[in-house]
Amino acid sequence: MNLSRLRAYLGAAAALLFLTASASFAQVTTGAVAGRVTDASGAPLEGAQVQVRQVSTGVSRGAMTNADGRYRVPGLEVGSGYAVTVRRIGYTPVTRENVNVSIGQVARVDVQLSQAATTLAAVTVSTEIDPVIAPSKSGTGTTVSDSALVRLPSLGRNFTDFVALTPQVSNSGPGLSGGGSNNRYNSIQIDGSTESDMFGLGSTGQPGGQARGKSIGLESVKQYQVLLSPYDVRYGNFAGALINAVTKSGTNDWKGSMYWFFRDQEITRAQPYLSDFRQTQTGFSLGGPIIKDKIHFFVNPEFQSQKAPASGPYIGYAGATNMPTVADLDRFNAIASQWGLPTSSGGPRMNENPLTNIFARFDIQGLPFNSSLVVRHNYGKAQDDVFSRSFTGTTFQLLNNAYAFKSDKGASVIQLRSAFANGWYNEVFAGLTRIRDRRKPEVGGVPQFQAKSTTGFDIVSGAERFSHGNELDQDILELTDNLQIPVGTHRFTVGATYSTYKVRNLFAQSIFGVWNFNSLDDFQTGKTNQYIIGVPLPAGTDGAVRFNASLFGLYLQDEFNLTPRLAITAGVRADIPQFGDKPPTNPTIVTQFGRNTADIPTGNMTISPRLGFNWDATGDQKNQVRGGVGVFAGRPAYVWLSNSFQNSGLSGVALLTCNNTAAPAMTAANIANPPQTCATGTGASLSATAEVDMLSKDLKFPQNLRANIGYDRVIVDGIVATFEAMYTKGLNTLFYQNIALADPLGTDPHGRMMYGTAPLATNLKYAGRTTVLDVSNQNKDYSYQLTAGLQRRWRNNWEGSIFYTYSKAEDVQSLSSSTAFSQYRYGNPMGYNRQETVKLRPSLFEQPHRIVASGSYTVQKSGTDLSLIYVGESGQPFHYIYGGSSSGDLNGDGIGNDLMYIPKDVNDQNEIIFVQSGANTPAAQAAAFDKFIKNNSCLNDQRGKIMAPHSCREPFHTYVNFTLRQSLGKMGLSNALHAPALNGVTVQLDIFNLANFLNKDWGKWRSTGYGAVTGLGYSTKETGSMVGAAGVAARPKFTWNPSYTMFTENNINSNYRMQLSVRYAF
Repeated sequence: MNLSRLRAYLGAAAALLFLTASASFAQVTTGAVAGRVTDASGAPLEGAQVQVRQVSTGVSRGAMTNADGRYRVPGLEVGSGYAVTVRRIGYTPVTRENVNVSIGQVARVDVQLSQAATTLAAVTVSTEIDPVIAPSKSGTGTTVSDSALVRLPSLGRNFTDFVALTPQVSNSGPGLSGGGSNNRYNSIQIDGSTESDMFGLGSTGQPGGQARGKSIGLESVKQYQVLLSPYDVRYGNFAGALINAVTKSGTNDWKGSMYWFFRDQEITRAQPYLSDFRQTQTGFSLGGPIIKDKIHFFVNPEFQSQKAPASGPYIGYAGATNMPTVADLDRFNAIASQWGLPTSSGGPRMNENPLTNIFARFDIQGLPFNSSLVVRHNYGKAQDDVFSRSFTGTTFQLLNNAYAFKSDKGASVIQLRSAFANGWYNEVFAGLTRIRDRRKPEVGGVPQFQAKSTTGFDIVSGAERFSHGNELDQDILELTDNLQIPVGTHRFTVGATYSTYKVRNLFAQSIFGVWNFNSLDDFQTGKTNQYIIGVPLPAGTDGAVRFNASLFGLYLQDEFNLTPRLAITAGVRADIPQFGDKPPTNPTIVTQFGRNTADIPTGNMTISPRLGFNWDATGDQKNQVRGGVGVFAGRPAYVWLSNSFQNSGLSGVALLTCNNTAAPAMTAANIANPPQTCATGTGASLSATAEVDMLSKDLKFPQNLRANIGYDRVIVDGIVATFEAMYTKGLNTLFYQNIALADPLGTDPHGRMMYGTAPLATNLKYAGRTTVLDVSNQNKDYSYQLTAGLQRRWRNNWEGSIFYTYSKAEDVQSLSSSTAFSQYRYGNPMGYNRQETVKLRPSLFEQPHRIVASGSYTVQKSGTDLSLIYVGESGQPFHYIYGGSSSGDLNGDGIGNDLMYIPKDVNDQNEIIFVQSGANTPAAQAAAFDKFIKNNSCLNDQRGKIMAPHSCREPFHTYVNFTLRQSLGKMGLSNALHAPALNGVTVQLDIFNLANFLNKDWGKWRSTGYGAVTGLGYSTKETGSMVGAAGVAARPKFTWNPSYTMFTENNINSNYRMQLSVRYAF
């Protein structure tokens, strides 16, 4: 069947679906109650009436049992306090109370009815159901309860802080990784609406991540899941982890809160640049009935104010010598004023990070067809000031050279749930999200300008050059409909999703100009040493990338019980991406490489079959075996796809650099209208040899195969023991290749693959064309996790959990960057440029050992809560590459990413040669380097070899966060002070990194900073080719810094921080 015909069939199926219910969007945001009704002999009872009622809202849903005595009531709001009542003529009614419904889970409530002799006297039983033991649970995942959200410590009050409680999730690498997968394969959803940074510039995965914003205030979140292998096909658009949250709603009771959280330098261990730190978070929540049992509301505004000193020296900073004199700064400002340019200060600066989050939700019950309607809006605004100076550099920025990331987001969702009399159930969602991100200079519309002071420091002022034009607009419309149809003992789900994504991305650096001067005198006379201007091309364009994308999904699922104790979920999902725009065709690339830069992966469908099971091994809901296998397809970060629009070689922002006499003179006219040509008349152009980024026309969106097997057992007093294994195999992950490179010429004496006879002498297919990056799919990546642990949900004043996970993750390229060139550079340190030659290596997302524990305990009599989180985890993997004046490019591929060779004997010049570096002699450097190798086993074990990628690892990291919360009412203060309102007041102390609080030498976080660390400095080489046996006569020469250390403890995680808060709740 050809693709166009298949699309037509899928479109027709979708049209039929949308005729049964309106189109809309979402994943799973509710739970269900299901079970089996039998008589005293165990025989099934058909036709029994089951009513599920949430006492707090008055919402009631019903169902009838089928011939097997089974029933299911879907679409229930997440929460506690449900009552399940079962009635049948001739039998005594039974009510099960205190039933808890978790997100995406089915609470199993089996009921046995006894025949009534004469009078129907109802039987009421309190029920405790552990959400871990549930017939719908088959895959790997963790539910973060409302209890954990309230009690456990959270430094940023960001609901994703608790994702770390998921045993199979790591966060020590480039970002949050689910099961060893890339952090940009994750998806964050709130009430079924995407809350992900779909473009993918930030590392948090949330909109506004670059501005350190958060999706939603913690007070608004009721519960959420972290899912890695949910076999329900309604879950889609992720290949890593899915964070699926639901928000709070109003009830028939008026409830609310006011809170204030505070941190400053006085309750933090003394550390540089935090001498005047202050952060406050304030907010309130209010929920209640508009019409009892019918209409409820919930609102939660929250605000953050944060100020922190910028790092680096400033005028008046004691002991700092690497800065210009006050006289030079005064003269610089005087000259700037002469030119009509803004003046500024060399003093200290406070960077701010204000945040605003406003959430509102309305629930309407009792609509026709037993329907309920949810309407909500989630607004977020964030700003993060960025400014710092270096203690060791030769550049000194004035305060107006700062910039700020700013983000503004609004997300609206409407959801309609309908339960029909025939047992059909339909969920309809629509979501609309608007995100606006900006990188704004402190002063706008002016150039960046700098001049060398009399003491040799470059004074920099004006609009920071990379912020002249830096904007990102995202508009997301999402629609989904899920229809559940019971047929006998089967429950079929048929659904469709449709999302559209509109993006505008502008990166127009230096469009207001950059003026550099060799001296203050030259600045005064306008004698420019270097002039840089960004020019959008072709003329008449703004240089922005614009494109529209969409994703259509269709799925079918069957849930049934193969036996009374064996539940099966089987389904299949198809997703088809479409692009409404294409990059332009570069005819030169077509001629040279036979490839079209306009290729885009539109219409490349992914199929995701899934099968999950849950077996109640002993029939008493105390032992379950669960597992499954399935395929999960997700969106890539759209910034990865936008590179082909940005770098087609035909459009974009071209940088024109004019040096020395070619630089135009600074004049008032040139400041007002920045020149777009050099003094010689040379204008900006798109180089015929510029970087070109392409996408394979057969490229498919990321797709992983996942399988798991788990065993859960209730052992005693609600404690559940879990053993679980999960395996992930990449089916379609991305691979970056530079097709401009010719085949390797051979290897050097150490076995390094050589693309040139010497560094910077690259063997190219076409002269001058150094970088043509192609993105295709590969299927070599894999990972697995083995987990064991204990957990206990909140009961009798305490809850807790402890898990250990062993993990292994290997990939070809870890894809930790946002640009195609960086993906290729850091993903290919061995120089393998073809899929058939690439080798697996430990992933940046690998975390071999991880222990996570959490717990809370309430002293009921005194009203004291004690809570704790412990995380111990392996450090991030890394390797060493060459640096130095030749950019560390030993293999001649034009990129400085080459792995270090570890010599057997540092004094053997056939292995390594050192040259004088400042006051450090070759002998001193050799001795220091040899000592460094001996002291680090990951290097010492690789002597005589080019070190393997990511073969070193940071030390094991541990942190303990602690919370002490005290109710003032339980202390008797309300009676003593005759203030009943104090009954609702709690005060709280959070300590982050408790070990460091107890001892300043404990709790240190030793890190390298990134996965590729610069080690030896490559200086020069002897004459001749470095390839093959002849390479022995063309030995490279190196430098080494004897004071270099592998790890640093100079980061904020090495020091304890404390947070105080006060909350009033009613």
